Amino acid sequence: MRTNTFFVGVLLIVNGVFGVDAEVKSVSVMVGDSVTLHTDDTEVPRDSKIIWKFGDEIIAKMNEAGANPSTCDGPGAIFKDRLKLDKQTGSLTITNIRTEHIGRYSVDIRSITAKLKTFQVTVHDVVESVYVMEGDSLTLHNGVKVQGSDQIVWKFEDQVIPIAYLNSPDETQWRNIHLKDQTQDLVFSNIRSEQTGVYTVEINTISMVLHRKYYIAVVVTVGGKTVSVMERDPVNLDTGVLEIQGYDLILWKTGGNIVAEINKGDNIFGPRDEDDRRYGGRLYLHRKTGDLTIGDSKTTDSGDYHLHMSNSEYTLQRTIRVTVKTSPQSGAPSGIYGAGVGLVVWAVTVFFAERFVDNEIKGISVKIK
Repeated sequence: MRTNTFFVGVLLIVNGVFGVDAEVKSVSVMVGDSVTLHTDDTEVPRDSKIIWKFGDEIIAKMNEAGANPSTCDGPGAIFKDRLKLDKQTGSLTITNIRTEHIGRYSVDIRSITAKLKTFQVTVHDVVESVYVMEGDSLTLHNGVKVQGSDQIVWKFEDQVIPIAYLNSPDETQWRNIHLKDQTQDLVFSNIRSEQTGVYTVEINTISMVLHRKYYIAVVVTVGGKTVSVMERDPVNLDTGVLEIQGYDLILWKTGGNIVAEINKGDNIFGPRDEDDRRYGGRLYLHRKTGDLTIGDSKTTDSGDYHLHMSNSEYTLQRTIRVTVKTSPQSGAPSGIYGAGVGLVVWAVTVFFAERFVDNEIKGISVKIK
């Protein structure tokens, strides 16, 4: 009889151990965000006991479903007036989050079965700034591989960008914006100055919560995307950045060929004259800025040059139209020859005119044919 009791006790202990869920969910948000750590329960079972911890310290608890939850200020009162515990789901919301809230959070739900869920929260205080020229194409990357059940929301300032309105001819504000089908990255075509502002993406997946924030500044320039020079003058194509450290890949293309490349991943830097032999060593790529210079320009260098700059946060694309004009000096030899012939005729005419006057004085008449 005592043996049977012991056997039942062992079964209960094993069941309790295997009923614990020990998954860790990554949460990455921006300073000032409100973030909700979900229990993934639509409604916690009755008679459940819920305990939320920050590290080893209890910051919120609820003794049974539907009961009034209680929250604590936490170590150093860092959570004072910031915590909200949903009494229906048991999820915990942290409002106006700060860098001091970085750390490990865990929720322990005890009822008939036990459930333990852990979150690793990081908080960033850096907003990615992107400076573009009006008319550029820009892609903002969300940074995750999207699955069918993932939730992704893009916002402009505090306004949700309605997915249904993107690419709609009736919505002037969003007409030039669309989402990539597979990645849900936000793409601007021919970006406009009035689209300057703060953009935020909020992503909630099975394994993570991610918030990213971008500040986009659209600069209006006069003639910034056209370059016109005389033949043999240098053509300077600018990236518009002072340092290229923030970019992993920079490409210059024309006519379907890559003519210059900076690729940090593959350790590539320099022009690629072999792809377009018309340049013959006349290309110079600036190491600091990524600007491209075409030396000793020719009329055959005229055309559209495409700039591609990308990193993990965004991709920028720009087209610059180059026109190389024939120099007026190219007609100089024939002009000089004509001027020389004219000078000789003038000299001969003056010479014979002087002879004619001199002979007239001497009484000699000379006819010039």
